[in-house]
Amino acid sequence: MDYRVTVAGFGGQGVLFAGKVIANAAAIMGYEVSWLPSYGPEMRGGTANCRIVISDKPICSPAAERADALIAMNMPSLAKFMDVTDGVIFTDLRFARFCGNDPRVTGIDTGICGGGAAHDGLLNMVMVGALAAGTGIITPAAVRKAIERLAKGDAAARDIAAAEYGAGLAAPKACVS
Repeated sequence: MDYRVTVAGFGGQGVLFAGKVIANAAAIMGYEVSWLPSYGPEMRGGTANCRIVISDKPICSPAAERADALIAMNMPSLAKFMDVTDGVIFTDLRFARFCGNDPRVTGIDTGICGGGAAHDGLLNMVMVGALAAGTGIITPAAVRKAIERLAKGDAAARDIAAAEYGAGLAAPKACVS
């Protein structure tokens, strides 16, 4: 099984951290994992994306031209990566409306604040939770452990709450392998 995930958005949205959580969750579950970040020189507002390859055998190359799942945290990322995604796409409901009736797209009704005031600024973790629940490639329990490993204190608690919130927003879909 090889499963490829692309996470994309603007710098400052937590794109790379979301990818690290996904990669760590998959590793916790015993999979082989590669995480390949790509970002511009800007700290905030520039483009950022990462590609995660999850496999049950050694990974020969971290490069992934096509993805089985996409988390698009802004409209430019959705436009850029939608055509190279063969499986499910998770994006904010505001952006999903531009995709017509594409059955691959799951619009997450996060609201302007990424899930309401309790999850303000945590859109990345809301989307990771939605990916876990919507694909089954990683489990919510593994996501929780990965967050505990990568974030500390109050930040970890907020990230876990946001991921759990996101998991509740996504209807389960079959995992593409």
